[in-house]
Amino acid sequence: MARQVTLRLSSVEQLFMTRNRKVGRQSSPWGRAGVMFLVLVAAGFIIASVVWAWANLQQVTLNYQISQAKEVQKQYLELNRKLRIEHSNLTSISRLERLAEEQYGMGAPQPFQVVQLP
Repeated sequence: MARQVTLRLSSVEQLFMTRNRKVGRQSSPWGRAGVMFLVLVAAGFIIASVVWAWANLQQVTLNYQISQAKEVQKQYLELNRKLRIEHSNLTSISRLERLAEEQYGMGAPQPFQVVQLP
């Protein structure tokens, strides 16, 4: 019986000794290449996300600039329409005849004022 007690104590002592030892460096099941691969994949994902966000920001900015340019174009087209109407009013024959009679005292030419060309 003493022998069994000694065996038990020695096995318990071994158990405590193995638990108290510092744990040695354990190698990863992936190895160094696997870890580097995961780091590169994560870095690629981050870079792709940043590029995607930048492209979306550029698209939004350009769409905003396009809408502003369309507004300016509408304003210029409206101004062009108004100026064409004003030009046609200012150069109308009836207005020019009335202006010649009222402001400049002009009238229809007399027969002696007309010169016939050969």
